[in-house]
Amino acid sequence: MAPLLREVFFTLTFIHVFLHVADCVKVILGDQFIFPVNCEPGESGTLLRVFGHNDISEVATCHSGKWTVKMYKDRMMINSSKIGFNRTVYDDGGVYELKPKDLVQLEVVAAWKVSVVEDETVILPCNFKTTGKAGLIVVWEKNGKPLCVKNRSDGCSGPPDRLSMSTDWFTHGDLSLTVARVQPEDRGDYFCYVQDEHRNHSGNPAAVRLAVREKKAHQVTTPATPVNQTQSCSEQIEPWKTSTLVVGVFLLVAVALLVIRCFWSHFKSGCDFRTFYTLVGSQHTSQPNEATTTV
Repeated sequence: MAPLLREVFFTLTFIHVFLHVADCVKVILGDQFIFPVNCEPGESGTLLRVFGHNDISEVATCHSGKWTVKMYKDRMMINSSKIGFNRTVYDDGGVYELKPKDLVQLEVVAAWKVSVVEDETVILPCNFKTTGKAGLIVVWEKNGKPLCVKNRSDGCSGPPDRLSMSTDWFTHGDLSLTVARVQPEDRGDYFCYVQDEHRNHSGNPAAVRLAVREKKAHQVTTPATPVNQTQSCSEQIEPWKTSTLVVGVFLLVAVALLVIRCFWSHFKSGCDFRTFYTLVGSQHTSQPNEATTTV
């Protein structure tokens, strides 16, 4: 009898779940997710995950304001009366029953990470196979709120001077959203999905996490001096002055050394001053009728 009662319980639970419309909540892969339910003192309840008919599992139970985790113990977090995943994996997506009247359909989406400098233009990628499908509507959401809704003929809603989509999106399947003159408030999580003619979601949503970098103040850079720039007269004369000074100092030192050597030789064995006069004769003119003395 017990197996029959269990079968009836699972069947009734499965029917109950899918007769109620579940709130669809999107979360980016790897992010934290907190279930919208509290476990208050004096309350009891069960958090279930519905995989399908005869496949319903207890995730956690609530007794007297305290959660007890049954599944996903390595990733479940309890914060006071709240419970959720500290990081989501792709397989966490599915339907959860929080209380008899609360259902949540969790969608875990891998996201593109895009970074842009403010005042520039950015393209948020999204692609979907549109061939052979009629009545499709593209929906872009930002942080869970509708941002741009577009059908085959109408333009993208929202500020027309900042948001746009390709006019060929229906034939090319490119649902990417272009945001012009990006502002700091544009940062956030964007989700793109398609609704069919019955306004049901079709396919998995795409996600983009947009980061906006602050625009730096314009920096004026002084251009480097060209290699072939013409030098001024003073710049041309200055090296010549330096070279002349160096040569003059060198000659004075040489003459001084020669004089010292001659005097030193004179005291020892005499000095031939003709050598000295030969070196410096060009700077002095001999007096007329002056006798040349040979030592």
